[in-house]
Amino acid sequence: MKFSVEAQELNEALAVVSKALSPNAENQIMKGVFMSAFGNELYLKCSDSSVQIETLIPAMVEEDGAAVLPGRLTVDLIRRMRGSRVNMETADSNSVKVEMGKSRSMLQYLDASTYPKMDDVRGDVSFKIKQRVFRSMIKQTVFSCSVEEGKAVLRGVLMEFTDDGLLNLIALDGFRLAKRSEKVSISGTARNAIVPARTMSDIANIISDTDDEVDITISATHITVDLGKTKVKARLIKGEYINYRNILSRKSNSRVIVDRAEFLKSLEVVWLIAKDLNNNVVRLDFDDGLMNMSARSEAGSVNESVEVNITGTPTDIAFNAQYLMDIAKAVDDDTIALNFNTSVTPCIAEPVQGEAYYYLVLPIRLMRN
Repeated sequence: MKFSVEAQELNEALAVVSKALSPNAENQIMKGVFMSAFGNELYLKCSDSSVQIETLIPAMVEEDGAAVLPGRLTVDLIRRMRGSRVNMETADSNSVKVEMGKSRSMLQYLDASTYPKMDDVRGDVSFKIKQRVFRSMIKQTVFSCSVEEGKAVLRGVLMEFTDDGLLNLIALDGFRLAKRSEKVSISGTARNAIVPARTMSDIANIISDTDDEVDITISATHITVDLGKTKVKARLIKGEYINYRNILSRKSNSRVIVDRAEFLKSLEVVWLIAKDLNNNVVRLDFDDGLMNMSARSEAGSVNESVEVNITGTPTDIAFNAQYLMDIAKAVDDDTIALNFNTSVTPCIAEPVQGEAYYYLVLPIRLMRN
């Protein structure tokens, strides 16, 4: 194997594929980055057996060949070496010579033929969607996935296809629920899928904030996200997702419309005190066109107010401040509608108009004197 490649392109490619590196893998080869030079391209991939990320970049190839280089070391080395172009060449003793600018390094490599392969899986359903739209859908839901070791399906995002042509992404952890919807046109037979939260986050970090389309294919066991030169293949989580529709509600006694940016700024101030409590408690009360937010801990107390448009008579209520901040950070709208019933029933956050997103947050029971 002998090739030359632009340093920036190699750095960007390594940054993408290394998201699938498995530092704790028992099999040493799974800690490496697979490189194969052929024709006028360099193919790179990493895998942890549950997810594989691969990409192609242009290269000047003098000798075809493949090798598996130490993953994290290769990523860090190429990032820190100085020069505009990288030259790599296999040498004796299972080593690869790496040259960039005035830097010279030797890296030991493993036999590429022993690197595990994740085969392409024929999907039951496929669709195209703008990258920026799918990226926003993921970022607006994935934070609500469970991080506990309990039910495996809650550590993933449900991709649900409805009869009226909607793609819903749903995530919940027992205390909150996030739902994001977009119209899509599918090919094949609709099949819901539960995608690991980590995989979804990786996809969101790889795809761009553009109108370019991404091809997504889902089978009974895998999802493939195809960006052309870059592909992500991942195993799905097995099992039946919770019937989340049983906990959805559109009924409310009061509706509060708040400026999202101002809401977030006030929450960030209150959170500085609330975070000293076990559950980040922020208390909300409403008076004369204001939403008052307060928190108290051994370190001190804080009060913030933001102007709101109130319909009905909202009740005093308390929440985990982090959960409300996550919603305010995720949403792009200028304003958010918050819907309340009682102090012990969930708050529903949704658009002022439309149904693009839906957030449900359980309250924290207030202690009365």
